[in-house]
Amino acid sequence: MKIALLGDIAIFGRYCITKNKSVFRYLDKVREHLSKFDIVIGNLEAPFATNENPIIGKSATVKSHPANIELLNYIRLTHVNLANNHIGDFGIKGYKRTKELLISNGIDWFGTEDKQIDLEICNEKISLLGFCSYNTNPSPVRFKSKNNLNYLDANLVYRKLKNNFDRGFFNIIAIHSGQEHIHLPSSEDVKFARKIANNFDYVYYGHHPHVIQAFEKVNGSAIFYSLGNFIFDDVFTPRDHKEPLIKRSEANKTGLIGEIEIQKGKLVNNHSTPIYMSEESMIVDNEIDDIDLDVYNSFVKNAGTLEYDRDRSNSIKKFIEQRREMRNLKWYVNRLNFNSVGILLKARKNLRLYQKHFLSKVDLIEEKK
Repeated sequence: MKIALLGDIAIFGRYCITKNKSVFRYLDKVREHLSKFDIVIGNLEAPFATNENPIIGKSATVKSHPANIELLNYIRLTHVNLANNHIGDFGIKGYKRTKELLISNGIDWFGTEDKQIDLEICNEKISLLGFCSYNTNPSPVRFKSKNNLNYLDANLVYRKLKNNFDRGFFNIIAIHSGQEHIHLPSSEDVKFARKIANNFDYVYYGHHPHVIQAFEKVNGSAIFYSLGNFIFDDVFTPRDHKEPLIKRSEANKTGLIGEIEIQKGKLVNNHSTPIYMSEESMIVDNEIDDIDLDVYNSFVKNAGTLEYDRDRSNSIKKFIEQRREMRNLKWYVNRLNFNSVGILLKARKNLRLYQKHFLSKVDLIEEKK
C-alpha cells in the first residue's frame, strides 16, 4: 500500500476558487503526482466557514470557503487530520460545517472527538491518529460540555499506539507541534518520536512549523518531523487587511510530500518529494534544484545536546527579532485591546498544560532493552 502525507493545508487568499478558478490548473502537477498513491492524507488547518464568528483570544484566525472542498477532491485527498491549532477558529459551527462537508465528499477525518481511523484495505491493517500539542496554542473544539480536540498527552498517545500495535495495526500518527518557522524540532519532540520507535515500528507525521524539518529512520520507523506547508497563503488579521501578520517566505513556500509504502505490516519504503508554491504552479520534485534535504536531516543528529538546544533557541530569537523589525507603532496600537490580554493569558495556561501533559511524561515512556 502506497501512502502520501501532505503538510499544512489552508485554502484561502490567492488559492480560493471563488477568487481564482485557475487554482485547479495551478495544482495539476501535484495532482498527477498524487494519483499513484492508494491513500492521500493531509493536515487540514483551515476550517470551512463563511459567516460563522471567529473565536476570541487568537492573534489570527484562518478559514476556507466551503467551495474549496472541490480542491481537496481534485488532488485526490482521502483522509484529513483535524488535530491542529486552527480547526476550532470559527467555533463549533465552523467545526461541524467542516465535518459535514468532508463526510458528504467522501473524505474521512481523525484527530478530534477521540477519533482514530482503522483501515483494512489492500490486505493491510493501518491506524490513523492525530494529536495537537498545547505548545501550538490551539483553538478549542467545545461541545457537549467538553473540549473535543485530541491533545498531545505523551503517556496517553503511547498507550493508544501500543494497543493498536498489539491488535496488529501499523500506526501512522499526525503530530501538530513545535515552533513556527523554525527548522529545528524540539529535543523533547525528537525524544518522544525516537522512544516510540524503539518499542515498535510506526510513522510519525509532523506539521505546524510551516517549514521543512528533519526526516530520520529509526529501526523500522519513519519520522517526518515537519513536512512544511502544502498550500498556505499570507495571513491577515481583521484589524489590518494591508500588512499580513504572517507573510510567506521562500522557506515556507517549500514543503515535502512524505511518501511511504507498507507491505505485510512493515514499512518497506519511504521517500520525501519536495514541492514549491511558485507564482505559476505548484512545482514538484525534479523541477526543484536548490533544496538539499540532507541539510535538514543533519540538524537533528545532535538533538538533546546543549549545543543543539542553544542553536534552536538562537533561531527562535532571531525569528522573533525579525518579526519585531516589521512592526511599527500602528501595529502595536491596533493590538491594544482585551483580545490581546486574552491571548497572553491563554498562552501561559497552555504552557502549563504542555509541561504537565507532555514534558513531564516523555521520560516515563519505557523503551525495550
